[in-house]
Amino acid sequence: MGHRAQSGFTLVEVLVAAFVLAVGIMGIVSLLSLSKVSQHASIQRVRAVVLAADILERIRRNPAGMPVYDIGLSAPLGDASMGAEPLLNCRAAACTPVELAFYDLWSWERLLDGTSAIVTSSGAPAVGIRNVSACVDFTPDEGRQNTGIVDVVIQWRGLKETADAVTNGGIVCGDSGPEDSTRRQVILSSYAVDETEL
Repeated sequence: MGHRAQSGFTLVEVLVAAFVLAVGIMGIVSLLSLSKVSQHASIQRVRAVVLAADILERIRRNPAGMPVYDIGLSAPLGDASMGAEPLLNCRAAACTPVELAFYDLWSWERLLDGTSAIVTSSGAPAVGIRNVSACVDFTPDEGRQNTGIVDVVIQWRGLKETADAVTNGGIVCGDSGPEDSTRRQVILSSYAVDETEL
């Protein structure tokens, strides 16, 4: 008995191959979308850490301005809460420690809000972190006024829902409202030393 040679794919085999190919392509597209969201979340976190480190360096350079830097946890910076630019530009003129602290907070808030980098054609700010707010809380050492622990809290809204940053041991910055599973938070702590108090 002779065997007939197979002469080509049947329609069923073609449909199965097309289905497997479609499922594979959908999986790749889903993976790319998920990696894009994860990349955005990591960029936001890195930006928040860089911003927190920036204000800590400003505080270390000007510890005598600590009473101004210490805005506390109830009145966060963000969304142009500091108002207009201070009259004295401390980059161009000599300032007292208090004037420099006000100028530092104002310029740092512009970095938070993204208003220092205009890259859109409409002239709108290029905001890197959504709904950002920031607090600076200072705990002085006993017997010192400007030497102690500085906590910088930066809070924002992420793209995906996970656990709420505040309910998992975070410090509440401002009126955080009800539990929000998109809330993210970075807290940097450092020790500031005013050498005149040593």
